[in-house]
Order: sequence, then C-alpha cells, then structure tokens
Amino acid sequence: MNMKIGARIKELRKRQDVTQEQLADALGVTNQAISKWENENGYPDIEYITVIAKFFGVTTDYLLGYEHNANLLKTGNGSAHRNAISCSFCGRIPEQVGTVVAGPNVYICKECVSRCLEILLGKV
Repeated sequence: MNMKIGARIKELRKRQDVTQEQLADALGVTNQAISKWENENGYPDIEYITVIAKFFGVTTDYLLGYEHNANLLKTGNGSAHRNAISCSFCGRIPEQVGTVVAGPNVYICKECVSRCLEILLGKV
C-alpha cells in the first residue's frame, strides 16, 4: 500500500480552513512537522494518528487511506455524512453558515461565536 497520509492531512486541513500553525498548536508539534508530513518527507508518530483523525472528525481508516470515499467521513455522532463538520452548538453545516471555526473535536460557526461573545461581554 502506498500510504499518502500527508496528502490526506493537507486535504482535510484545507477543506476545514485550518492553518498548519493551528494544527501544530492543537497537536503540540511544530509547523515544520506538519509541513514535513504534508510534503511526504516523513510520517506522524503513531500516537498522533487518532488525535489527527479526531481533530478532523474522520476515521483513522480514512486518514490512513483505507477508506477512499470522501462520503465515509464521520460526524460527531459517528454516522456517515458528506460533510465532516457541523457547528457543535447549532448543528448547522458550513454550507448553511459559511466558515466553521475548528478546534479539537469542537466546531463553532461564526454566528454562534458572535452570540457567545455577546453573552460574555454582557450585551445580551
């Protein structure tokens, strides 16, 4: 098997509008490590495989190239869905709300971020 985990990481990162720096911070590695993986100049240590899969909301099989169909991406409840992410608060998918901010296992649409900020700032 010709494993292209770096290509999968890059594809998922770009699809979810996550920078190399954001992913590196979430994983506790350097930007250079992410770049090295994406350019197929090395592989993430085995301990990062499940963390990366959880971060992007996909199965480890998908990340490792055993699932070739993008429709097999999993959502937070484990069911197959065409969109890997949805807002953790309102449940809407990016096509409904635009950009969804990604974090480890948490996705928040801009609308919910704005609502949270209003609450925190006492404007509600």
